[in-house]
Amino acid sequence: MPFIRISYLENQYDHRQLKQISESIMHALIQHFRVPADDCFHVFQAHKPEEFFYNRHYLNVERTDGLVFIQVTCKSGRSMEQKTKFYGEVAATLASAIPMRKEDVFIVLVENEFEDWSFGNGDAQMLHKPSGKHREIKSSAREAYGELAPAFVNYSENVLFGDVWRREQLSLRDRSMITVAALVAGGMTEQLSYHLRLAQENGASREELVEAITHLAFYTGWPRAASALSVVKHVLVTTEEE
Repeated sequence: MPFIRISYLENQYDHRQLKQISESIMHALIQHFRVPADDCFHVFQAHKPEEFFYNRHYLNVERTDGLVFIQVTCKSGRSMEQKTKFYGEVAATLASAIPMRKEDVFIVLVENEFEDWSFGNGDAQMLHKPSGKHREIKSSAREAYGELAPAFVNYSENVLFGDVWRREQLSLRDRSMITVAALVAGGMTEQLSYHLRLAQENGASREELVEAITHLAFYTGWPRAASALSVVKHVLVTTEEE
């Protein structure tokens, strides 16, 4: 549900370029913030020179009149890794598509909560979204146990992932972190690979997962945490390097 406000100096960019800027930002939001493709609310503001002030050298970044201010108002909860990857993706994409100097891509995130949004009708829609709005998660049970245990597959697909995981009281990221913690605490590393990948899809960074397991070591035991970190190394580190 981000709201994007882009400010720039008039006559610097034409309509085609503004459309490319919007599309580039949206692509990065989808990729790094898991924003739905239809959640697009962007406003451009062109300013006269007497309305547009900036320091050309602040923090050793050399800016020009091609500068764009991109303000992203969004729900809190993204990790530092997600944010920095978002910044890098936007700057790199705009530098290629417009083209625009990376130094002229100024981004600021403004975070808030569900109660701070009204999408129309004077209603706080995000406070009472219909149940089942979380995206569908594909269970691996059918591939693993389809012919052996059809009832198990049915419960996995239709109850666990079809109902429990899609309840709105917890975010998908929270459910993933809880699940990973439970698996680590129980020493159930066989299921951990799937849920580590799912946790990343749901917005948890590798650094956050490692930190959670490190924290759990003091409560669940060092050997279980060490076994879990071995899975993390294989699934989230070795795989990325290949």
